[in-house]
Amino acid sequence: MLALLLVLVAGGATAQADAALVYQESRASYRFSEELTFWLDAQAEASIEEVILFYGIEDTPLVRRIYPAFDVDRQVSIEHRERLEPGQFAPGTRLRYWWRLTLASGEIIDTPIRSFAYTDDARDWQTLSEGRIDLHWYGRNPRQAETLLQVAIAALGRLEDEIGVTTEQRVQIYVYANARDMQPALSTRSDAFDARVTTLGVVVSRDTMLLLGSHAKVDRTLAHELSHVVVGLATDNPYAGLPRWLDEGLAMYAEGELPQGNLLALERAVRDDALLSVRSMTSYSGRADEVDLFYGASYSVVVYMLETYGRDKMQELLQVFREGTHQDTALRRVYGFGLDELDARWRASLGLEPRTLPESPLEERPAPEPEKRLPATWAPYPVLAARLLALPGARVPL
Repeated sequence: MLALLLVLVAGGATAQADAALVYQESRASYRFSEELTFWLDAQAEASIEEVILFYGIEDTPLVRRIYPAFDVDRQVSIEHRERLEPGQFAPGTRLRYWWRLTLASGEIIDTPIRSFAYTDDARDWQTLSEGRIDLHWYGRNPRQAETLLQVAIAALGRLEDEIGVTTEQRVQIYVYANARDMQPALSTRSDAFDARVTTLGVVVSRDTMLLLGSHAKVDRTLAHELSHVVVGLATDNPYAGLPRWLDEGLAMYAEGELPQGNLLALERAVRDDALLSVRSMTSYSGRADEVDLFYGASYSVVVYMLETYGRDKMQELLQVFREGTHQDTALRRVYGFGLDELDARWRASLGLEPRTLPESPLEERPAPEPEKRLPATWAPYPVLAARLLALPGARVPL
């Protein structure tokens, strides 16, 4: 399905260019998850020597710069087609674009910045809103949509009341009726991966998530992914994201009771003294046999911290992480001890002895200062990785 935005500006592109640019017309269209197309027709008093197209996500500083081919003349007509990767932009994203023309006289003219909503226009979306949640749905099941909205409101309240994290930004939730409908909105991993894995829920931008509404446990998925969105917004910074054990532990806590598979893996690891260390859970191990334990252990660490030190300390910790602080430094500032001591105290709460550490453990080393990440040419959301929940029942971390 083709969506089209047409903008016509007669008599000049900008106030300062009235004398040099006598006419310009720009427009843009898209095919969802396939292609963006931009057109420019312009006429100037002097020859147009260079044309640059800029486009990007509205309200973000990152833009793509494109130099389209054209014939140098006083009058130009340009069409540029930009192929899209599946899932490159989230449904509901507002894109902005403008053109920069350089004339033979040396004058540089920017056309007005225009924007349009990029959405999955193959669906007849309806929207339910309450509080800071906008839930978008389609189909013949309004009761499910209303139920999911209340699940989202309850999960948001749980995050605020029990963890101390909230957001002033609106959260967008798109509920797809089936996996086939949702596929064009998802990033492609590989043919083999996509054939084996059904995505139940995924965060696709800093304030937007997708849900598979047909899954029996969609309410748990909603609570889990909503935590990633809200915690991500609360700790967003240009330096680093949260350690995975904290991000996933908070998301599991937001779900409520620990699922049976994760609980059994955690109990087995405690019994065999085979717990993953908190430090090792800073990122995913990539081992399929550790997936259930990873999520169970992350949940257990977060529960220990909340029950032992309280909601206010967790809220303070997230505020420190918002500064881009290294996890050892953040823990010392808030709790008075670092990562390895947290591991030892957590193990003790489960009846286990502390681990044997090397003579000069990382715990005692000065934490490095955060290194600011430089933005790539095009990286709309470099911090937020997608989180997938896979069928049947196993979580597939990325």
